[in-house]
Amino acid sequence: MTKVRVLLGVLAVLMLVGFATGCGLVSDQPKQEAEKKVESKAQQAKQEVKKKIEVGQQDLQKKVDDLKKKVETGQENLKKKVDEVQTKLDEVQTKLDELLKKVDAQKQQKQQNQKK
Repeated sequence: MTKVRVLLGVLAVLMLVGFATGCGLVSDQPKQEAEKKVESKAQQAKQEVKKKIEVGQQDLQKKVDDLKKKVETGQENLKKKVDEVQTKLDEVQTKLDELLKKVDAQKQQKQQNQKK
């Protein structure tokens, strides 16, 4: 009879432990550890993404700066060329004015010669 009572007692304790485990009364340590690992990995992934974004922004800023320099250089070169063309145009205009004066002078001379 004592063996039966001991067995019943052990069975009762096992059932109680099983029930407590099923209801969550036993420590949730494995679950907490898993949650910590997930949180840690999420934090790490977030930091890695942040670093990649920062590196990408730095690269993009360098490209923007290079493009600005190229645009400024291009604008300066274009201004120089425009100035050169304007100078040549002014020279051509001056020469054209001189030629027109000569032509007018020749016309006047011809008219005077025809009157005589």
